[in-house]
Amino acid sequence: MAVLYLGIEGVLLCGNGTLAPHAGEFLRWTIERHTPFWLTSCTQAGIVSAFKGCAAWDAELEALFRAVTTLPWTGTKTAAIDMDVDFYWIDANPMPADHHDRRARWVEVDANVFPGALLAAMTVVDVLCGG
Repeated sequence: MAVLYLGIEGVLLCGNGTLAPHAGEFLRWTIERHTPFWLTSCTQAGIVSAFKGCAAWDAELEALFRAVTTLPWTGTKTAAIDMDVDFYWIDANPMPADHHDRRARWVEVDANVFPGALLAAMTVVDVLCGG
């Protein structure tokens, strides 16, 4: 089990405002097998609000989104990451200042480019965690 820091744009929300393919499956997997945290400047209410307009949104997805804790941070995203735990950072394209010395723990997911990115990320993290 690892801590997963999750980005939103490009990871679970595509650029055209749609939910990324396999978002529900991915979130269930993160909650059941890991300890997920949102790594975004949005509040949890803001995250849910951003997704409510997606066509595939339903009560089950809302419960999954609310089950992930939002981490407060200032400056760069890496300020919120606990470097002393086994973690992976799932993000589409972190800013250069954000990934300082953390690229080995970054799993690139961009559902805008690769619709199967979330399924691939699950496989990558499972392999990295030895499972």
